[in-house]
Amino acid sequence: MAIDPEAQAQLARLLADESLRVASSDALSAAIDAHFDVLIAGIVAEAAASDDVFDRDSGLEFARKRVEYLRSAMNDEQQARLLEGVRGKIEAW
Repeated sequence: MAIDPEAQAQLARLLADESLRVASSDALSAAIDAHFDVLIAGIVAEAAASDDVFDRDSGLEFARKRVEYLRSAMNDEQQARLLEGVRGKIEAW
């Protein structure tokens, strides 16, 4: 499956590496793995800043939708780890 260019751009932004906007899927996957904590923190920060998030449940729903949106740029294992990592942070709110 091809990577959605907008999902790739969002990951580049979240990982603070603009070169990832045009990186290969292998390079993007490697960057995701190398900076996984940064990605988790970025999605948690987006949830915290969102007007649509007002409690843990809405934060978890926000995170689930973000991970779903980014799915074309991640493998299944990365998606599961990301959702679990974000869930752990949000549940600590």
